[in-house]
Amino acid sequence: MTRPGPTVHLGAFGFGNLGDELCLMEAMRAFPSTQAYAHSVRPDWTMRCVPGLAGCFPDIEQTLALKPARVVFGGGLVATSHGLLSHMPVLTRAMEAGAEIHLHNLGVAHIVGDVAWRTPDALRVIAQAASFTVRDHVSFEMMMDADVGRIPDLSLYPEADIPADPSLAEELLPKGRKLLGVSIIPMPLMQDALRHEAARVHALLAQFAGHAVVPIVSTVHVASRMEPDLVGARDFIRNFLPDAEVVAPILLDREHWQARMTPLALKGIIARCDALVTQRKHNAIHAIGAAVRTIGLHPALDDSLRRTFVALSFRLPPGSRCVGLHAAPQAATP
Repeated sequence: MTRPGPTVHLGAFGFGNLGDELCLMEAMRAFPSTQAYAHSVRPDWTMRCVPGLAGCFPDIEQTLALKPARVVFGGGLVATSHGLLSHMPVLTRAMEAGAEIHLHNLGVAHIVGDVAWRTPDALRVIAQAASFTVRDHVSFEMMMDADVGRIPDLSLYPEADIPADPSLAEELLPKGRKLLGVSIIPMPLMQDALRHEAARVHALLAQFAGHAVVPIVSTVHVASRMEPDLVGARDFIRNFLPDAEVVAPILLDREHWQARMTPLALKGIIARCDALVTQRKHNAIHAIGAAVRTIGLHPALDDSLRRTFVALSFRLPPGSRCVGLHAAPQAATP
């Protein structure tokens, strides 16, 4: 039901990760408003990616200036010690001014060892929030371990049901071809694991012989000039699929990505693939939501992608699986 008065959305918006803007789109559907605003470090980019916003602002204090009837905090990995510490003061003041608070679809990590965020005001916001949901089972356990005095509900990645925009896929992708999407983050742990388990990765990819490859880029981070997804997809294709035809190589072009890619366009690209090999969580969510066979490929020590497969296990397309890769053992120190 649409609530009168402004609704303000707080999260990790504008950083260049389309998964976060996808979460914003889902939150706007869950909490409809004709006056939806969002805090974003890059307002123009978030406004381009997310239709229906009345406005964006770069200063979180503007939340209070809007006199919101409702504030929604969530989406992405925002319930970290840092994220909670930085957002709880604004949520507290908004609640005291009469705003309805929703803690929605939270990704939770690293909140038990660092408890600076766990103030009486923060616990009061959690206790009095109109709704309180976390996105996966590990997030649920972490909130329980943090002893916040309230049991959250599980949302199970509702952004999987946001419909795709097929227009960019129609423009760039060939018809009548078997397509394999590839999305890899070139984080050092993943690179070590790929080198150590190269034979296993080659064996996994053998089933996709004859597929053309589609680079899938969901993150071009505002604070990183390394452009991790651009580099990760390019290097993975070069190292593990050197003989495959790469269709739509413009998807690896930074300027094109900044100008044309949106959460819904990205889902449209993924939806055209016959299978997706991905380390990125929200690309897996797009694929699962579009009924595309999804192969999660990730460092075994990182549970982020595994959480997603567990949470969405009830709707995994046939043949989907999550594969944890092990890095080389560290040499023992004498």
